[in-house]
Amino acid sequence: MPLGRWGRPEDAAHLVGWLCTDEAGWITGQVIDSEGGFVRHRSQ
Repeated sequence: MPLGRWGRPEDAAHLVGWLCTDEAGWITGQVIDSEGGFVRHRSQ
């Protein structure tokens, strides 16, 4: 379900911050879509 709002810089910052933690240690070579469901909503 789309979030119904434009993303804010802090939305991207939260993702980047998490990727810098040990919890994200197994995330490698990925493209992570951070678009709040916009692409799914647009295609329907």
